[in-house]
Amino acid sequence: RLVSEIRQVEESLGTGAVRTISQGEAMNRVNLAKSLVATRDLAAGDVVTRDAVAVKSPGRGLQPNRRAELIGRALARPVAAGDFFYPSDLEDHRIEPRPYRFRRPWGLPVRYHDLGAIVAKANPDFVEFHLSYQDLDLDPSPFLPEPLTCGYAVHSPDLFPGDHILNLAADDDAWWKRSVDELARTIDVARSLAASFPATETPILIVSLGGFSSDLPLPPSERPARYARVIEGLARLDLSGVELVAQTLPPFPWYLGGQLHCNLFVDPEDTAQFARDAGVGLCLDVSHSKLACNHRGTSFSEFVEQVGPYIRHLHLVDAQGTDGEGIQVGEGDIDWPVLAAQLDRLAPGVGFIPEIWQGHKNNGEGFWIALDRLEQWF
Repeated sequence: RLVSEIRQVEESLGTGAVRTISQGEAMNRVNLAKSLVATRDLAAGDVVTRDAVAVKSPGRGLQPNRRAELIGRALARPVAAGDFFYPSDLEDHRIEPRPYRFRRPWGLPVRYHDLGAIVAKANPDFVEFHLSYQDLDLDPSPFLPEPLTCGYAVHSPDLFPGDHILNLAADDDAWWKRSVDELARTIDVARSLAASFPATETPILIVSLGGFSSDLPLPPSERPARYARVIEGLARLDLSGVELVAQTLPPFPWYLGGQLHCNLFVDPEDTAQFARDAGVGLCLDVSHSKLACNHRGTSFSEFVEQVGPYIRHLHLVDAQGTDGEGIQVGEGDIDWPVLAAQLDRLAPGVGFIPEIWQGHKNNGEGFWIALDRLEQWF
């Protein structure tokens, strides 16, 4: 008991390391905190005055404790009444979208409603639709009035009505069957978009296939049966017209306001074995997999070597610690020059998107910053 209580005291004292907020804390801040917003229309060049700033929910923009830094600054962009101010409004240099040049195809994550605005700002080779379950019931034609010249990919929803998390590894038959059915609907939607993107013959469909547990991680001995369950589910799907790829996953994903344990698509050995057994390619989410390596205390470069032959798509984004995903490029733990050299050798020509968390805010600012930084390596 004495040792146990000493360990509790040690844990409560923490360490001298720099305190960083977790992904869950960041999500809570967006939902529960407040931001500085404009009380009236402001033009580029206007000086921000005290009466031009109010505090409102949610916490998507500049935090209220930075009001003094904002007042007196000349704006580099117009801000409409009710719109958020952002940290970049405090900077003298802004990263703007421009034509980018990469050695491999690159794209942008989009939703139906922001497709036109995002694509108009840059020259992506493709767009990746990040679908919510509500999008599966939408008619996309109003957002796609005419065919586009770029290509497309689709990212399946992870969550469905009734707090259903897609999980083709579930041992509960009802949960497993519903997951198969929901993924079948997603495949239908992915196929239906082809008419608007004649440049794409077979779109990539990125899916987080599951393998979660709530309280404790599964014993490694149970993983083969769970992977077999995933393969059984995939066999029930009509995959014609799409190329389904399995996304690599983080050890502690955030869902429904809490963290789960992820047991599949986390370690490189069984992830690569699944790709061989199922004949399914991988979407290497470098943030997810770097978190997994941080958790295991293993080499991320070795992870990439093992899964490299099966990579069909890339999500490029930084990572921090064991649950800090979606971090801006260059602000986390990933050694980007080393990773770029590996991917040039192992997965040349494979397309990527910058999957920055909240990257769409302020007209896609997070994406432009990421692309600007990635261009030197990729």
